[in-house]
Amino acid sequence: MRIGVVSDTHDRQEAVAEAVRLLTEQHVELILHCGDIESPDTIRAFRPVPTHFVFGNWDKDKVRLAAAIKEIGGTHYESFGALELGGKRIAWVHSHERHQLRQLENADFFDYVFYGHTHVREQHRTGKTVVANPGALFRANPKTCIVLDVHTGEIKPIIVPVAPRASVNGAAHTHPPVAEGVGSVVTQALPVAAELPPPPVDPPAPPG
Repeated sequence: MRIGVVSDTHDRQEAVAEAVRLLTEQHVELILHCGDIESPDTIRAFRPVPTHFVFGNWDKDKVRLAAAIKEIGGTHYESFGALELGGKRIAWVHSHERHQLRQLENADFFDYVFYGHTHVREQHRTGKTVVANPGALFRANPKTCIVLDVHTGEIKPIIVPVAPRASVNGAAHTHPPVAEGVGSVVTQALPVAAELPPPPVDPPAPPG
């Protein structure tokens, strides 16, 4: 099973549409959104793939956003989301409230924790938990999202290409080219160890 993870779309609908297209090409079965969506129109761009959202600090009108998520058949979580997929426990959060990310990361319960807010793609491990930021589709160069293969543990960052913008004099401006090419893996995938410590009998209380 493959899932896509995106964050900080900030109403950039063209970038979102391209990210969803690329994730579909990767045969993802669902997408996790780590917050800062901003508009219902952005949510509708996720209609092709079942998507689970958390809200970020820029998601002001949560009532309208929740209605749009329901309209496309998605799911939203107020503060953080948690699912079990393919026998792996996965959580995601925006992380503007830093204590939530710390609690999820250090609970020794989740196999994966994804977060956004910083607009910086990164990946590390805390105990049994792989912690990753997929990057952003706004104010990031390159713009990235990631694909997780739940069964193999492979995480692939994907570059989302940006259309050229015209300058005042009509000349096109583009971001510097990326050697690996658009829509490609930007770093070597990191396999996750197959053997993990057994989960606790009782799950930790949700972050407060």
